[in-house]
Amino acid sequence: MKYIEVFDKYVKLLEEKNFKDAKSDILLLIYEIFDFDFSKWTMYKYEEIEDISKLDRLNEYVEKRLGHMPIQYILNKAYFCGLPLYVNENVLIPRFDTEVLVEEVLALSKKDKSKRILDMCTGSGAIAIALKKLGGFDRVDALDISDKALEVAKRNAKELDLDINFLKSDMFSSLTSEIKYDIIVSNPPYIQSDVVDTLENEVKDFEPRLALDGDADGMKFYKIIAENYEDYLADNGVMALEIGYDEADDIRALFEGKNVVIKKDLANLDRVAIIYS
Repeated sequence: MKYIEVFDKYVKLLEEKNFKDAKSDILLLIYEIFDFDFSKWTMYKYEEIEDISKLDRLNEYVEKRLGHMPIQYILNKAYFCGLPLYVNENVLIPRFDTEVLVEEVLALSKKDKSKRILDMCTGSGAIAIALKKLGGFDRVDALDISDKALEVAKRNAKELDLDINFLKSDMFSSLTSEIKYDIIVSNPPYIQSDVVDTLENEVKDFEPRLALDGDADGMKFYKIIAENYEDYLADNGVMALEIGYDEADDIRALFEGKNVVIKKDLANLDRVAIIYS
């Protein structure tokens, strides 16, 4: 059997089940299992498969995909700001939209490596890791309430040889106000509770609800941040928050009296709130 025949077979299988990204899904699985990239695929796709034993693993992966498991969880791999990250079902899959948050923080820091960064609700560690790698900051602290999420974040930092201080904390609970941060950044849970169950299967059935559910109004964690952040922010410090596309007005109201600037993502939707102290 040829590689292209296997590709066509499984693409048809996914398309019959209405998977909209069937071709890219199967290609990613083939790349992983047969150690292909675009160049190798182009060269060898019409060749006979040398190691047919690998088809068992491909079939296993396709079965998982048919059950709507995200490709990133099947492969335990995601990319964020160009960096490879290990992910599993204990952490959210990093989104391209969140890269806007990283870009804004890097712009705010003005390439000053002495800036102290706090990443709240770190999950896989994606934001903290991207900031440490791309910004080279001397101190990046990252916290999360989930032990399992922190295991993933620590693994990612270790694999990329990055020195980040990870801390188990229910929001600010484990911090001391002795340390002041120049920039606080967070992508907290912000989806309304009744909306979570309406999300696509890949999200609601596999990604951790703890990292999605922002309570009835989606604002639970923003309210906690608003009540406490000034105790941990340095003079002239800045905060950058990822927000839902429809939450800008609520964020402005929550931080009334502060200078709040809303930034948009690549789809021109409200995505990041910058709050100046």
